Amino acid sequence: MHVFTRLALATGVLGLSLAAQAAPAPPDGVPLRPLIIGGVDASPGQYPFMVSLQRLDFGDSDHTRHWCGATLISPSWVLTAAHCVHGAKPAGYAALAGATALDTTARKRTSNIRAIHVHPAFNSTTLANDVALIQLRKPVEGLAPALMLEGSDSDYLRTGRMFDVTGWGDTGLEGAAGSPTVLQTVKTPFVPFKTCQQAYPSLQAGTSICAGTEGIDSCQGDSGGPLLVQRRGAWTVLGVVSWGQGCAQAGYPGVYARLADGYVRDFITATWTGD
Repeated sequence: MHVFTRLALATGVLGLSLAAQAAPAPPDGVPLRPLIIGGVDASPGQYPFMVSLQRLDFGDSDHTRHWCGATLISPSWVLTAAHCVHGAKPAGYAALAGATALDTTARKRTSNIRAIHVHPAFNSTTLANDVALIQLRKPVEGLAPALMLEGSDSDYLRTGRMFDVTGWGDTGLEGAAGSPTVLQTVKTPFVPFKTCQQAYPSLQAGTSICAGTEGIDSCQGDSGGPLLVQRRGAWTVLGVVSWGQGCAQAGYPGVYARLADGYVRDFITATWTGD
């Protein structure tokens, strides 16, 4: 079985990228994988909180530097996956907020990150607690952050529930269409824990949310992005894109770090100072 995290692939080159080579070992020690599969272009401003986490040594444009997805949760704070920034230094990364399309024009970008906080119990082998918070040097103005759910998420984890997932990751298409410049969005169905555990026997109850079906999933380059629901007209984050078997394969849904998990909630509460 080949299970992969959903880090970015280098664009414009063939073969394995630095991202794929640098990705952490997945659950059960099997090889790694890092898209939105089956999605459509997002409209400008549809997801104003969406962030492209840029690896500054990874290319000369915003498109080629895209490393992971992330979510603006307050003007100075960004939520992402721990495996995207485990061992990373702030100076090597930048958080690009407010863009629906990633520019392909060569231009320099400097780090705007003050600090990176990885969950202290993140396990790079099992991908448990795959959550991190990034503090920006200056607050982002004019963008509405996504909401963080207060209390239980159980009302949203029911058969028939559809989540929104967004990202600039691999689309599964051939050629340039496989690496989109425009943010992709897809509605992906909730998968109950017992069903998900049939695909991933080592999955621990309560720590993850599973979602996806054949032809609909997140994938490489989408790691760290949000699993979303709308509550009273506002976008709310329930999970973070983490890992899975292949992309959009039948019987193998995507796995998302669950923000309502006690260990994750405690980390966020203790770390996120808000604005």
